[in-house]
Amino acid sequence: MANIDNLATHKHLIDLSTHSEGDIGLTDDFELTMIFDDILLVEYVDENEHGEIQRNGIYVPTNAVTKAWRKAKVVLAGPKAEYAKKGDVVIFPSNLGVTVANIDVQGTTVKKGIFLNEDRLFGICNLKDADSKTSS
Repeated sequence: MANIDNLATHKHLIDLSTHSEGDIGLTDDFELTMIFDDILLVEYVDENEHGEIQRNGIYVPTNAVTKAWRKAKVVLAGPKAEYAKKGDVVIFPSNLGVTVANIDVQGTTVKKGIFLNEDRLFGICNLKDADSKTSS
């Protein structure tokens, strides 16, 4: 019989490895204030109001790029998220996680985003400095 103390530990308990879409059940009466484990709630920053993803200055319909790399701003980070913090812009493949829309979070509304585990991220990125582009 296996002893619970000898079971291998996992980085996260909540696995968001499958893709799904839909309403998470919050109503106008509630707003999200915290998430658990290594979960991140991020809001897309590379998409316009028509649902097109920006690539190299060109907007492409989301259905034309089914496995797109996405960029999003971290809105909430669970307590076990080690690297990504609120306000960071992260890059990740968009085919894993739980997509959400119009969720109230601490006084703001996430128009279109995704819940994902931190280990799904490929990195944190910053906008290039505009001054360095003009000085070279």
